[in-house]
Amino acid sequence: MDHPTNLKTSKIEDPRHSGPLAGIRVVDLSSYMTGPLTATTLADLGADVIKVEPPGGDGFRGFGHKVNGWSALWSVCNRGRRSIVLDLKQPADLGTLKQLVSDADVLVENWRPHVAASLGLGHDVLDALNPKLVHLSITGFGESGPMSHAPAYDSLIQGYTGIADLQRIGEAPTLAAYWVVDKVVAAYGAQAVLAALVQRGRTGKGSHVSLPMLDVAAYFNFSDMAQHRTFVGDTTPWKTPFNPVVRTADGHLIVTPVNGGQLSRTLKAVGRSELKEQMIAIKNYGEMIDFFYRNLNDILSTQPTAHWLKVFEPHDVPVAPVMSLDQHLADPQVAHNHIYHEIPSPAGMDMRVPRYPARFNGTMLTPASAPPLADADAQAIRAELSTTTRPA
Repeated sequence: MDHPTNLKTSKIEDPRHSGPLAGIRVVDLSSYMTGPLTATTLADLGADVIKVEPPGGDGFRGFGHKVNGWSALWSVCNRGRRSIVLDLKQPADLGTLKQLVSDADVLVENWRPHVAASLGLGHDVLDALNPKLVHLSITGFGESGPMSHAPAYDSLIQGYTGIADLQRIGEAPTLAAYWVVDKVVAAYGAQAVLAALVQRGRTGKGSHVSLPMLDVAAYFNFSDMAQHRTFVGDTTPWKTPFNPVVRTADGHLIVTPVNGGQLSRTLKAVGRSELKEQMIAIKNYGEMIDFFYRNLNDILSTQPTAHWLKVFEPHDVPVAPVMSLDQHLADPQVAHNHIYHEIPSPAGMDMRVPRYPARFNGTMLTPASAPPLADADAQAIRAELSTTTRPA
């Protein structure tokens, strides 16, 4: 069931009726994660999303962990849309797609460069069909250049942008444990679409938005990951951040004092204020922080996590437990924020999905509906195309 929330201060509404993008139509030609998750974000904001799948359905439908034959990853990334199967190599089906595009606001695809043109869907064709269309093209490395035709996946972009190198465990470069690049690209994809829609509102014209995964990862990572390369000419070696995870008697805490006052309150809370003077005497900052965490590990390991959370709370120390995913799902603040909802799914059991995180004038939008069966909506979509178009 849904978690309870304070309805006196928040409303929960269907995004298709009250979301900021209600009335916007998106045609989703993408697969894998970047494009579909972009389109799902738009659906969670109220857009009507039509997924165009190839014969046999999106090949990503069978990827990863499955329940009753349904991929959990595909299901989460493809919520909130209708499905129609089209073979774009067949003139009739290509014509149907062009009809869809002519009445759409947004087109999302993540093909390799020049695939669209080879199918007769180059930007010049799309612009002629619908001058108001926002066409989002997600690529790996861009539409030109020495890497433009190379395959691109999350892990490869982690390698190209320094993520794997800076996450070394000992001497071994290490990938993030989840697909951070794909998800960030999807977030910037939705952001770029929204910006293009705002621009269209001013100019009356659509646009072709090109979004390379390489560029997104570099932009996203730069602020903190490239501190030692921000100023041109600075060649300072990378310094691995201090590990703020501290062991307790039954688990771990993350303790992150970021200024002198917080550090003093941390030592006071554990009854070891005298350590501050010893720290001040250590001139090397790295050695001082090592001294702090070495002592904190020894102290906190004597009592369980719950004990130390109570100890730190009145001292306003920045601290958090290291939760498992299941502990996170059961957390009281998560319940209060009404983050997760349960919706029916074709897998024969409900899906747990997060709602769009922002609230609009106190209104929370329920998550977009469950993922569709392949071609489930073809008849209805074709009927719409044969009757009237949406109002401008």
